Amino acid sequence: MKFTKTVIVLAAALVVFLAIGCAARQTVKTDAAAQPTLTASAEEATPVPTAVPGVKYVVKKGDSLWAISSMGKIYQDPFEWPLLFKANRDQVADPDIIEVGQELDVNEGLTQEEKEDAVQKAKDTPPYRPHTAPRKSLPLKY
Repeated sequence: MKFTKTVIVLAAALVVFLAIGCAARQTVKTDAAAQPTLTASAEEATPVPTAVPGVKYVVKKGDSLWAISSMGKIYQDPFEWPLLFKANRDQVADPDIIEVGQELDVNEGLTQEEKEDAVQKAKDTPPYRPHTAPRKSLPLKY
């Protein structure tokens, strides 16, 4: 009898654990319309921009630019969060404050120089200090 109750409690705990894990799954959408188009003509060589918006990420509860940029389908490096901030300056005033439901652009095709610059800016950023409103001036020019 005691063994049966233990098995039932463990099974219920497993179901709850799996349900929470599935609910926390991240959403990354590819924006096919934003992909660059190339002309077939050899005479008209159209340069492709280095930063092409092609992937969108919808912010979930508990996300930060640091955490999002470290995801495998984004940049795989948390220190590249300034790239996300720069790509979304129209809707993110402070890199410390993002809102659940915001749809962030993720630039693809970035140069190594752009990535290195972002990493350096992340390293130069002062330690986080809690605040609820966007700062009037940011510590660096991202």
